[in-house]
Amino acid sequence: MSVAIKGHRYQHFKSKEFIYTVLEADAVSTENVQRLVVYRSEYSKPDYPKGTVWVRPKEEFESKKILPDGTEVERFLDIGE
Repeated sequence: MSVAIKGHRYQHFKSKEFIYTVLEADAVSTENVQRLVVYRSEYSKPDYPKGTVWVRPKEEFESKKILPDGTEVERFLDIGE
């Protein structure tokens, strides 16, 4: 299981080009005290330029995803610093 680590880069399961850097691995939501991961894109897309900041629940960020063929993969794969 990939664990969110501040400063590490992660590859999203949907594409090898979708690389993100974790800015904060253990942020807290003011709404419900849920743990969050704050991360920044290292690629550009027409609607989301490089440097776009995203937030996702920590539990989801660190989870696995089951592909249509039944293969289980890391949602975000740690590729180091």
